[in-house]
Amino acid sequence: MRELFRVSIGGAHAGLVITAVAMALSAAIGGARWALIVGGAVAAWFAVALFAVRRGGRRGRAAAVRAYLLTFGWAGWL
Repeated sequence: MRELFRVSIGGAHAGLVITAVAMALSAAIGGARWALIVGGAVAAWFAVALFAVRRGGRRGRAAAVRAYLLTFGWAGWL
């Protein structure tokens, strides 16, 4: 089960790119307001992930990397 949910930094980078493309598309189609909504949702998710990781005991760069993986690592499963 643990191997099934493993994420990589490459998958997280792909997730960041896909998210940026989705934000650009939402800005092109719906205007800047929708891009801000989507960007705000992603930023809020990252903040929650960072808070959870910090409460789990990680600090500094390790906490930021783990929150990055939790926020954007889903693309590794595509």
